[in-house]
Amino acid sequence: MAISDYVHALLDLFYPRSCLHCKRNLNDSHELYICEDCNRQIPYVNEFHCIRCGSAIGPYSTLTAKEGCTVCKGKHLHFDTMTAVAHYEGVMKTLIHKFKYARQKFLFRILNDFVITHKKLKEIVPDIDVVVPVPLHWLKKMNRGFNQSELLSLGIQRYFSKPMSSNNLCRIKNTESQTHLSKSQRQVNIHNAFFVKCPRSFQGKKILLVDDVLTTGVTASECSKKLKESGARSVHLLVLANAEYNSSPCNFNFLDW
Repeated sequence: MAISDYVHALLDLFYPRSCLHCKRNLNDSHELYICEDCNRQIPYVNEFHCIRCGSAIGPYSTLTAKEGCTVCKGKHLHFDTMTAVAHYEGVMKTLIHKFKYARQKFLFRILNDFVITHKKLKEIVPDIDVVVPVPLHWLKKMNRGFNQSELLSLGIQRYFSKPMSSNNLCRIKNTESQTHLSKSQRQVNIHNAFFVKCPRSFQGKKILLVDDVLTTGVTASECSKKLKESGARSVHLLVLANAEYNSSPCNFNFLDW
């Protein structure tokens, strides 16, 4: 038995580990944060989703990013396409909530693994010039101790060796929390909240904009608007979880039948 095994056994004796979601004891498991059962229940987003907004679509849909689906068609989204790793429910919701609001920064490790191993991201990254996290206002970042989107971006930057710009897109307005606001209230709340210090550095760039959760898309769209105004060639939004649309296909066109 290795020394590290004795150390882990001693720690488990005084500080028993349990699954962060279902509370099952993990002392007899190699898992650190969630049990194997909960890990299998991660609500990953499948391929049958609109690549413009993330809404579920039928398996035979021929929709393009430019057209959008019946949910986002007609919406003025400033990001070109989007990818979500999972749905904001169940195990994923628990992990993100503890990561952000309980300040359990160590959960970055497992959440980052979900992101960098995502099949769709591996297809997108080769065509990306720079990774940009959705910024927090400096007061909120100081209070929380970190910017969750910046940590996720850092994980992508390290794994894929892509440039990252964490200080050029800034949040200059300390907005009210968006959590309990309606979509129209969010739009007013987030208006003119972002600023680009050096627009020239984004000119002609294909940008991967990274956020933790997509709810209405208002924040991500406002960030994308500023990036586009700075000359960005395209903006692809990557989120850890999508909270706006459920996982049941609801947007069928004639060809779906």
